[in-house]
Amino acid sequence: MSPKRKTKLPPPPSIVMHSITSLFEKQNEKLQNRLKSTSSIELDEDLQITKVEIASPYFKKDTTYSSAFTPLTALNTYGKGTTKKRKLSLNKPLSSTDFNHSQISLNGDSKNTNTFKKLNDINLIKEDCISSDIVCKNVNNGVPDVSPTTMSLVETGKPLLLDGVSTFLNESSSNIDLQTKTQPTNQQFISNTVDPFSGRVSNLVYEDKQEQHIYSRPQSDKEDMGTEEGLTDIVTDNSDAFKVPYYLNNFEAILHSVISDASNGSLFNSEDLSVITSYKALTESAKKLYIRMFCRKMHWIPLSRLNYPEIAEDLTPYLLELQRNLFIYCEDDLNDLEQVLKSLSAADIKTLAKSYHIADQTAQQKMHLVDELMKVSRRNSIGSLFGSKSGNISRAMLIKAKTFLKGIFKLRLEPRRVFVRVIMLYSVVNTSVDEDTGVSGQTQLFQMLMVNMGKLVYPTYTVNKVHNIFSCREDVIRFEHALQLESDLLHCVQRGQWDKAYDVFKCVEEQWELLKSDEHIEKWNRNLPDYLRGFTATSVLNRLMTVAIDILQRRKDFTTAVELLKRLLSQAIYNCSHRGYWWERLALNLDVHLKDPKKSLDVIAEGLADKHVIGGHRLALYLRAESICQKNRSKLKDRFTEFYHDPVKELPKVFLEGRVLHDGVSNNGTKFLTDESYADGNSQDMTVCGVEEFVLAYYKKNGFPSGIHAEGSIVSTLFGIFFWDIIFMPLPDAFHSPYQVLPLDFYSEAFYERRKDVIEDRLQKLSNNSVQELESIVEDIYGQHEGSQCIGINWERMRSADVVKEIVSCLGGQLLSGVIARYAQCPRHTRSGFPDLTLWNSQTKKLKICEVKGPGDRLSHKQILWIDYLLKLGIDAEVCHVKAVAAKRLRY
Repeated sequence: MSPKRKTKLPPPPSIVMHSITSLFEKQNEKLQNRLKSTSSIELDEDLQITKVEIASPYFKKDTTYSSAFTPLTALNTYGKGTTKKRKLSLNKPLSSTDFNHSQISLNGDSKNTNTFKKLNDINLIKEDCISSDIVCKNVNNGVPDVSPTTMSLVETGKPLLLDGVSTFLNESSSNIDLQTKTQPTNQQFISNTVDPFSGRVSNLVYEDKQEQHIYSRPQSDKEDMGTEEGLTDIVTDNSDAFKVPYYLNNFEAILHSVISDASNGSLFNSEDLSVITSYKALTESAKKLYIRMFCRKMHWIPLSRLNYPEIAEDLTPYLLELQRNLFIYCEDDLNDLEQVLKSLSAADIKTLAKSYHIADQTAQQKMHLVDELMKVSRRNSIGSLFGSKSGNISRAMLIKAKTFLKGIFKLRLEPRRVFVRVIMLYSVVNTSVDEDTGVSGQTQLFQMLMVNMGKLVYPTYTVNKVHNIFSCREDVIRFEHALQLESDLLHCVQRGQWDKAYDVFKCVEEQWELLKSDEHIEKWNRNLPDYLRGFTATSVLNRLMTVAIDILQRRKDFTTAVELLKRLLSQAIYNCSHRGYWWERLALNLDVHLKDPKKSLDVIAEGLADKHVIGGHRLALYLRAESICQKNRSKLKDRFTEFYHDPVKELPKVFLEGRVLHDGVSNNGTKFLTDESYADGNSQDMTVCGVEEFVLAYYKKNGFPSGIHAEGSIVSTLFGIFFWDIIFMPLPDAFHSPYQVLPLDFYSEAFYERRKDVIEDRLQKLSNNSVQELESIVEDIYGQHEGSQCIGINWERMRSADVVKEIVSCLGGQLLSGVIARYAQCPRHTRSGFPDLTLWNSQTKKLKICEVKGPGDRLSHKQILWIDYLLKLGIDAEVCHVKAVAAKRLRY
């Protein structure tokens, strides 16, 4: 869901008028100075805004202003979500039609004009005629979001960004009309100098609560969405030849931010800086093309599939420029026959196959013909047996196949890796690396694009980086390599390719042992706060060793899995939050798979003594000890007294029966028929739903007309709303980069420890607040931040402030504080397990929390603890078990 726009007063009229003054007077003067002593061009010196024809929050209707631009009085009405147009007229008509010719004339009254000679470079006049050095900054943390605008007056119909106003220049009449629309309030606009790495911006897309405004953006101009090349969704506008697109602006903003940061000085060597210098020297079109290719899969790309008319109709000069500067390979560098064959079109493959007498069958797929050609290439002719080079079929086929290519290109790996590391350092939180799919760096670029378009809004916070995560360039490279291994391993696991996953695991294991044995690396990492340690290469590899446990267990190699778990538990530097899982798996493998209950109990005792083992993992260990000790004829019964866990209440249960569709009807799990099915006696009419919706319908008829299936989103949203300012407190190392939705320590023990006093104080205040005060807080947060990205808050499920207010009114301050308290102390271990359904009755002020269990489903340890906690608070909570009953007869 696109974030909704928030209400915020526009910038003061004086700021807007100052911008317009610069636009029509200062730049006029600049041009005159530049063109002095030239001739053949008439230029009006007195361009100024004189009359407001349509009223707005900034200007009163029919008010005339002199060139002094006296301050204006803003209107007092600011409708929420409204968009107002302002039309400002110049006192002199102005035309730009002559800018396409060698003689340029700005038509107007003949008085007060200067005569100039024409310039040889007409584009120079186009760029300097009208410009505005205005920087648009995101309120996130002062980081440039939309870069400075430099637009030409002659580019009519294109938006010009002023302070808080998106302005369009039209030629529909003799006068130039400035039509303005308010920008989204998540951005503030301030005057500034032009940053050397930024460019011009335009064509913003913003979403409003009531309507969507798309500025000068035809739908057909969206390119590269979900194509097979794995491209980032980059929006282009072919109508504007002078515009610098977002992807170039964003790429260069990242580059400037990272390289200008003194703390990153040791993370790049001379070769890296040489690559960046070479990039800066490229022409703008070559830069655009490089970034386009950077966002695609790391494959060879035929020229026929490089189609970017907004850059140029003929990309050849810019491809040659990139090749000369060693940014790309061309077909001369491609000597892999199979890759060449895969790059050919289906028609070319068929033609090539015919020349090698491979039967042309219409039904044959391209890859089948590629396989057949590869088989032919492996056959040595009689000539090759006697050492004749001409007899090498493979070489001959390669030469012949490349004649079909007509140009093919690929990014060079080393320069690309430099830029991947730059983007990674810009926002290490959102980094992923996958050279195969080309997603390296795309996440950050895509985030910036969505912010530019107004589709993502990030909260305001202060970046306060105290510790550097990486000590040297080698650390960054190791981290990048670890992320690539992570991508490889997870892809294999997701596809069920367990043999390949095992091979990747062996590579991970080798690197893991090397890094663990390096004293310098361990010393540096140990000195980092634990929540920053997660962004080191060793920590990433440690996570992958956790994934490898499942790989080994699937191979029935439980002995190796046990040894791996012991190795993980032998250190207490990395991924301490996983220790509960490691102890639990170790106890299970020893008990169930290696049939050694005594050792399992020893492990359980150690695990329960580990301070990092909390929540569901602690309960799981205790219940396993209970199971081992209470088995019939167990010799270990006496040992059960060694273990302790806080008593868990008996959970209330409700049992329902629901008619289900048989397996042949639904492909998406068990589907239940609602009571409305067959209500009119017509077996053709059926209403089906999931088990949670079935239970919601039941409770709706039994005293709870309102309900939502949100699971943990309820408690995390309540926490985000009532603790927004605490989440985004300006603590050291909480925020390292733009576009964070949570502090870096959020999922660590340090989150609560570093904010304990303010969290406890807030909980106490909530407990004492009246319902009206709580509802007022909800209303304020929705008004200020609705749609902003924040960890845990699900704006889509919490459809409006009214839904949250109803829940809060039923809970009251004391119960609300109690529910949030458990989450606030350890978000990592309490974010899951909260019951499925939250049900309430706004009339009776009753609230119920319900966990739904369908056929064959059972409670997890985390769910048991959450329900137990809610019951102890005094909240009505229960488990609803739904038994499936087959429908008697279904007709189709």
